[in-house]
Amino acid sequence: MATKVALLLGSLRRPGNGIRIATWLTPVLRQAFNDTGNGAASHQPNVEVVFMDSTKPPLPLGPIVDGTHVPSDIRDPSQHPNPAVREFATFVSSCSGFVVLSPEYNGSYSGELKNTFDHLYWEWRKKPVSIITYGGGGGGRCAAQLRTLLSDRFKMRVAEKNVEIKLPRSRPSGEQKASTTGEAPDWLEEYRPGILQTVEELKRLIADKS
Repeated sequence: MATKVALLLGSLRRPGNGIRIATWLTPVLRQAFNDTGNGAASHQPNVEVVFMDSTKPPLPLGPIVDGTHVPSDIRDPSQHPNPAVREFATFVSSCSGFVVLSPEYNGSYSGELKNTFDHLYWEWRKKPVSIITYGGGGGGRCAAQLRTLLSDRFKMRVAEKNVEIKLPRSRPSGEQKASTTGEAPDWLEEYRPGILQTVEELKRLIADKS
């Protein structure tokens, strides 16, 4: 059975930079995780990379309105009373690692991304994760805050290497616009080496069962 790694996008905006970057990033991650060592992807991938679309069920999960419990009360994913949360909890538990792709909004991560994490607790614990951010300045402040949130509060194992994708100052158009179809623009391809580095670190974290 293939190892499963989920790409979580912290933006609901459609269309937007997030979905465009995720469309480019997903096959890059698939190739990187299944690289045979000669730059080619294995015909029988050992790592399944799943893009978790934040606009499709079971996401978005909406606000937490059930006051009968807090997520840390529930250790068994099948015991979450909300069906959507239960489905998401089961999915998260089945994953060996995560790549979080987050926009930086006003110096921080998005509310919907925080909300996605807040619906669960034990399912995140000790899971390896890499952080990739994007924004006008690359999202460095968002990355720092995410690192604190994921490592300190959710006890995830966060890769040291994070990638900060700096969006062009002028709104890109034509060939320079990231798209959900076709080839990625040069400015986005510049971040591929950094993506490969954080994938290698994430591989090691996943392999380390301690």
